[in-house]
Amino acid sequence: MDLAMKFYFAWCDKVNSRKKELENTWRNSKAYTKTIIHSDNSILMDISETLGFKCYNADYYFIDAVFFKPEDLVPEYPEAYYLTDLRIAFEHENDFASGLFQEVCHLLQVNCDLKVLVTYPPNETDELTELKYLHKIVRKSRKESALSENNSFLIIMGHDELAKWKGWIYKSTGWEQIANNSSQCSEPRKFAGGC
Repeated sequence: MDLAMKFYFAWCDKVNSRKKELENTWRNSKAYTKTIIHSDNSILMDISETLGFKCYNADYYFIDAVFFKPEDLVPEYPEAYYLTDLRIAFEHENDFASGLFQEVCHLLQVNCDLKVLVTYPPNETDELTELKYLHKIVRKSRKESALSENNSFLIIMGHDELAKWKGWIYKSTGWEQIANNSSQCSEPRKFAGGC
């Protein structure tokens, strides 16, 4: 199983195991984001442990969070989080209409094994429309072929029903939904969101 799928299934598992906590903060963007990212017991910290990484879950050069291995730390300054390599770059955007292209462009600039964006579309129509638009942006990258071949760009879409998550992996021909192996994630399908 590749890293994008591992991340997605870890995401589904962790948000499902903390569903009550997330439901309590769902309509409060600041508190919800803190549960996802900015705390020592955040969802991302749980995911990093599950995947065998360390996580810096405060802005790292304007990236919401990064995952790394201990050997990626500069030895003389391990407490300062000077990293020689990034394994996963993570962006989280509560406001679906805020211009997700900015988050995608930001992720495209980062050299790492996996780029992840989590966001919350108001409905499936807006989700599919935005995926088509974002596909055009990723397709313009010089790294497009590698992103497609390595399954290294993942978008996770959350919906008002907290148990409904969709994981979309970038492919040159369109976004491909990750096949579901757990009940808390939605059913898979292909979406030809290509140009």
